[in-house]
Amino acid sequence: MQWAKQKGFTIVELLIVIVVIAILAAITIVAYNGIQANARDSARISKVKAISKAIELYYVNNDRYPPIHDGVGAETTCGSQTENWGHCDRNKQLADMLAPYMTIDPTSLSSATQGNYFYHYTSQSGDSHQSYGLMVYLEGNGGASDGGYYSNAYEVGPKPSYCMSTYTGSDARWTTYNTKCAGGN
Repeated sequence: MQWAKQKGFTIVELLIVIVVIAILAAITIVAYNGIQANARDSARISKVKAISKAIELYYVNNDRYPPIHDGVGAETTCGSQTENWGHCDRNKQLADMLAPYMTIDPTSLSSATQGNYFYHYTSQSGDSHQSYGLMVYLEGNGGASDGGYYSNAYEVGPKPSYCMSTYTGSDARWTTYNTKCAGGN
């Protein structure tokens, strides 16, 4: 009796096809997540640039940058406007000062989905509000060549470049906490 040759796939062939499909799916998911992160970073950078332009327009009309010590967006919510040492209030104050030039929702300067934005001017610098720093943290390293201190943040304004040209190492940071560069220029 001869065996009839059966048509179909063996279990090994099926497993190979499943593994190949799984690898392709994993590559697609990783690439998609990277594209999403880049898109969010691009949106953050675009927003920082728009806020910076509004700050420059404020300067043209007032001969100084907004006189706010800092507007640090490190808090997770701004509903009470009293959390985290009043930084939400300072973000609102910045949004109000820039209202003639652009509309900013102050709570959008601090959110888990859009990143935390930092505006800083130190009144002790003696420069009569002639410098500022504006920064937003990124998911990638899109700020590595922007002239500021942080490679994972996008920094604009005269203050970040001043910090980098005047100080080195961690002293070149322009945030408000225990750094030499907190004084602006």
